[in-house]
Amino acid sequence: MRATRALLVNRIGRVRREALTVKDLESQAYLFKAALSELRTEITMYMRNESAAMRTACSALRREVDALDGRMKEDIANLKHEIQMELDSRKNEAKNDLKQMDIEVEEILNKSLVSLGEHRTLVEEVKWDNMRKSVGATASPVCRYVNVLLIILLD
Repeated sequence: MRATRALLVNRIGRVRREALTVKDLESQAYLFKAALSELRTEITMYMRNESAAMRTACSALRREVDALDGRMKEDIANLKHEIQMELDSRKNEAKNDLKQMDIEVEEILNKSLVSLGEHRTLVEEVKWDNMRKSVGATASPVCRYVNVLLIILLD
């Protein structure tokens, strides 16, 4: 029994020496809670900083998108204006081409009318010449006959 008791005392002493006391455990728990609280605070600050950085980046991106949107709208407006000017220019060119064609058609028509008038004049001139010649040809025997009659009568 004494040996058992000595072993028990020996082992209890060893447990007391090697084992942690309640104070040690409370101290370790306090240190653990303090470290945990510090870690929470650190994580919270890190998250806040990251949130602020993301908000700043997001705001910068929004400003950039707005600027790009404005430039894009301006470029689209310029393109619309250029297209409208090109379209108007093409319409004017087409109108000018049509006017030029009308002028050319009028010129051809006028030349044709002048040429037709000249041909009519030539035809009329030929008619009068033919009539003069036919009257002269017809009148020439009549004139000879009248001349012969006059000569006979006067003699």
